[in-house]
Amino acid sequence: MEFGARELLTFATVLAGLAGTWAVIKSTVARIQEDLKLVVKEIASLNTRLDATESGDAVMKHQVGVLGGMLSPTEMRAVSRELEGLQHRVTSLRRDTDNLMGIHNGSHPTTNGG
Repeated sequence: MEFGARELLTFATVLAGLAGTWAVIKSTVARIQEDLKLVVKEIASLNTRLDATESGDAVMKHQVGVLGGMLSPTEMRAVSRELEGLQHRVTSLRRDTDNLMGIHNGSHPTTNGG
């Protein structure tokens, strides 16, 4: 089998086409790898933001639960009764103090110091 100029030219053209295709594929793969690195970085950033959001959400849920417990009807009833008891006690103590102040004449005898 002999190779003439036509076959050699065809063979060279095919090799040049393959080399060009190889270069295009190589640059496309490199670009895809760079894009993939950027996507991985963005996913890591999103995961970090999601973790922060979830931890903040957990704190808010806990705080809402605490406030809900404090403002529950049962708790409010107990606080109301405790305040009522304290008001009655203050009223009683005020009455006793007024009575003691009425007993005391407000003047003291003079004393000789010495």
